[in-house]
Amino acid sequence: MHELKRILVPTDLQDTTDANAASAVFLARAFDSRILLLHVVPELLSDVGTDDAGEESVTALLEDLKVRIEADGAFVEDVALLSGKASYRICQYAEQKNANLIVLGASRGRKQDVRLGVTARRVLRNSVKPVWLVAQPGSAPPTSILCPVDGSPAAHRALHNAIRLAKQFDARLTLLRVREAMPEIYARMIRPDDTSSTRELKRMRSDLNALVRGFDVTGVEVQTQVREGSSHAEILSAVVEFKCDLVVMGAEVVSGEDILASRLTAAIDSIRGHMQEGESLLRTGSPLESLAEYEQCLLDEPTYAPAWEGMAAAYESLGDLNKADRCKESAQRIRGTIW
Repeated sequence: MHELKRILVPTDLQDTTDANAASAVFLARAFDSRILLLHVVPELLSDVGTDDAGEESVTALLEDLKVRIEADGAFVEDVALLSGKASYRICQYAEQKNANLIVLGASRGRKQDVRLGVTARRVLRNSVKPVWLVAQPGSAPPTSILCPVDGSPAAHRALHNAIRLAKQFDARLTLLRVREAMPEIYARMIRPDDTSSTRELKRMRSDLNALVRGFDVTGVEVQTQVREGSSHAEILSAVVEFKCDLVVMGAEVVSGEDILASRLTAAIDSIRGHMQEGESLLRTGSPLESLAEYEQCLLDEPTYAPAWEGMAAAYESLGDLNKADRCKESAQRIRGTIW
């Protein structure tokens, strides 16, 4: 989200349309952007064909929405009516028109819980453009922004955008880093105490503060949070705790056939990095700290035998031979049945 020149607003002309348009309007007014309106006729209807009267009716609704948007102070550059698969057409049109942002709406269930529809999920997964997801009605600018980060390039891009939005709207910015907790069944087996976890959290907090120093946050109220647990649960908890009305998150976009390869590459890189750090800590006389690195390997792949063997070596250095033996047994069982 560099220069926010064009904002694409796909609309199904249903109840969520006004909320999406209102969010697009306050963004357009804040960044002096132009709006692109798009409605996609569903594949089923495009296959059987629609008559001229039906198309004229939809066009009239789009024009009416354009008038309302411009009455609120934003300029509509283009109004398009396409047919086909909605998610594909939205992503395609965003690229063709060089849109800098796509504003989509979430649906609501019977209990008024926010849910992503099929089209929104597919656009989020496949779009190379940033997506602004409107979870609830209202056009007020955000006052509290949450940006979860994990050290990835996508997270760095998200942080850049979050800082820019915080500056524009004078909003408080909370950065969140989550250390995935080891499953309890493993934690009881391999963690001698909470020291390794505490030291890892301190290291992550230091890394997060260093990350912030690499950005220009002049004029922005920034706070950092490092927590241990399930990432999605901690993000949702932080939203409630800090009363965040905007969450900015990064995503890597890959084609469908490359998803497994991308996940494999990411897992290998993560395991390699933690293994190298664990081995280095063990060699330099820090077995307790090395345990945290080996644990992270097992979070990525619990059947990775070298990580179990590394933990065994760390426990031997700590003098805990019982835990060392259990880790060796786990490694042997893995090598005997899988490897």
